[in-house]
Amino acid sequence: MPKKPIDVDAALDERAHPMRAQIDLLRQSTLAIDSRITEEWKWNAPSFRVADDYLYTFMLRPDDHLHLVVHHPAAPEITSELLEGDYADGRRMIYLRGADDVATKLPELTRVLHALSERSR
Repeated sequence: MPKKPIDVDAALDERAHPMRAQIDLLRQSTLAIDSRITEEWKWNAPSFRVADDYLYTFMLRPDDHLHLVVHHPAAPEITSELLEGDYADGRRMIYLRGADDVATKLPELTRVLHALSERSR
C-alpha cells in the first residue's frame, strides 16, 4: 500500500520554525511561478519539483536562517549572486538571513526559479 503523502502545512506547524512566515512566502511565490510546480514533504522539509526535476528543498536547520538546496539539473547553468557552491552533483545553495533578506532577494530568487522551470519543459 502506498505511503500517504505528508501534509506540508501540518508538518510545518509541528516543526514551528521561527521563520515560518518567510517559509510560507517562499512556498507561495514558488508555486505561483509555474502551474506545473508541485510541493511535497521530502527529506523532512518542503520540496518543490517541476516535471521530473526537483527545483529545491528547504533545509530547516539551523533556525536562524533559511537554507535552500537547489537540485535542478540546470542549476549550474544559471548565473546569479544567490546561487552558491559548485558541487559535483550540480547542487547549488541559497541562504536567506531574516525577513529583510528574504524580501530583498525574492525578485532574484523568482527569476532563478523561473529560469529553472523553463528548462524543464
